Amino acid sequence: MNWTWKNPLPEEGRTISFVGKGGTAKSTTLAHLLRNWKQMGIPSVAHDADDSDGLEEPGSLLAWAEMLPVHGEGLGAPVYRAPAAPSLKAEVDRLRPPHGLSLIDTKAWDRGKQNSHLAAIRSSDLLVLALYPSGMEKFRGASILGAVDEVESMSGHRPHVVCLLTRFNPSAGAADGVRKELEEEGLHVLKTEIPASESKTGYAQSFGTVPRLKEDSDMHRLAKELLVEVAR
Repeated sequence: MNWTWKNPLPEEGRTISFVGKGGTAKSTTLAHLLRNWKQMGIPSVAHDADDSDGLEEPGSLLAWAEMLPVHGEGLGAPVYRAPAAPSLKAEVDRLRPPHGLSLIDTKAWDRGKQNSHLAAIRSSDLLVLALYPSGMEKFRGASILGAVDEVESMSGHRPHVVCLLTRFNPSAGAADGVRKELEEEGLHVLKTEIPASESKTGYAQSFGTVPRLKEDSDMHRLAKELLVEVAR
């Protein structure tokens, strides 16, 4: 299995945030990406904003990392509890390894409680909008894009935004229609998709385990595609 991959990141590295509603597999996707990037030789750290207010959220990235043996393979990268919103960018920049990635896993999107989300947007070079491909969720995505506009108006910073279609039935055909609508609106939709996988070895059942590595899997292709996007 050949996992060699030329690191395209600059010395200062890059930051990627994952945003979206609850249940769009943000934490699951990020856990698998950390393991893939480790295997590819891309140094990374993760910041879990799910737990930043001290509340326990089942299924958080930090909880996942803490379930794995300290001296085992783990997720392939350290996972930190994200600080309060005003300190997030400074901490993300401080801990980002040279030629590496800082990843931010955010809470379920809530239009009324945006502080941590706005801080994540301000901290990011690349914003990944995890989206279940339905008309309703497409509407929710518009709220997130509105927050990106707000951050740009306040700070002058606008991250590169991409959409990742997740948790759908690949035989239903709904993803193709939503992809076309998003692209017609000028949004960049990643080629890689993460369909629902409920089998014993599927992504949905992997919480608390060391993610499996498989060359040319959905997660391996996504890891490569995101490196290209964030290095632009």
